[in-house]
Amino acid sequence: MKSTVGKALVIVLLLAVVGGMAAWLLFGDDIAPSLAGEPQSTPPATMPVLRGSLERTVTGVGEVKPLATEKLKPADSWHWLESFDAPLNKRVAAGDTLVTYANGETWTAPYDLVVTSSSLPEKNKGAVTKDDHFIEVQRIDDVSIVLPVSETDLASLAEGQTVKVKLGADEERVYDGVISNINEVGTYGATGSKFTVTVRVPNDGSIKLGMSANLSITVAEASDVLTVPVSAVNGAGDDKFVNVYDAETGETAPVPVTTGITDGITVEVSGEGLREGDSVVLNEAGGGDGDMAAAADGVAAVSVVAS
Repeated sequence: MKSTVGKALVIVLLLAVVGGMAAWLLFGDDIAPSLAGEPQSTPPATMPVLRGSLERTVTGVGEVKPLATEKLKPADSWHWLESFDAPLNKRVAAGDTLVTYANGETWTAPYDLVVTSSSLPEKNKGAVTKDDHFIEVQRIDDVSIVLPVSETDLASLAEGQTVKVKLGADEERVYDGVISNINEVGTYGATGSKFTVTVRVPNDGSIKLGMSANLSITVAEASDVLTVPVSAVNGAGDDKFVNVYDAETGETAPVPVTTGITDGITVEVSGEGLREGDSVVLNEAGGGDGDMAAAADGVAAVSVVAS
């Protein structure tokens, strides 16, 4: 019994020795530096320099509101009321009847609207007069969305500027709006001053009051330019650079660059010696000097939320 166990142990030891020798022959060049305490070479995280288009946007969310809330007055001095024909809180198209008078004449909607309340006499119990009676409506032929914008973005915006609008859960359809007003008086808060910007959107009948809205205002564009991730840019001011990695030699070399606009993730760059397809080293920590340097020449997209 002891002889059998001894033979088995000898066989196991021989197999271990043979396996170790085989591993050394196959992987000795890789194992030796590690055993000697030498540092291992790991390629840095890189991304290629790309050529394409870039835009800087100011984005925000808000609520669809009426263009105006008004009290409509009858055109004539008085008429006996026959019927009040407009439903409450429903869309009434321009030209539809709001009120029918006893003499057959009608009072019609001057534009697309929603009736919210009215002050009218009961049928056959009084005349409708422009001094005493009205219909309160919300105008919806166009609708408005109000955004608070930071003072740093205010200089990039102007009345008449185009705004892309997506409504509700529909991510496919895009409505075209325009900035109709920029309030000249801001409100100061802990994060700085905010200014209200009103966006006007034509209503084709599909837009309902109270809908949520996502807006995007393009304030700068660049096409056919070289771009890199923001985290690849180092330095600040006029001393920005990217580190270009050579996979064949394992070496990196700094290349001076000038930055342009950024969307907060990617930044436009230019510089002698930088080519499309070059591999640039990313700063692993992120949010460091590279991010700040890129932002110096191209401010990132800013999100604002309507109150």
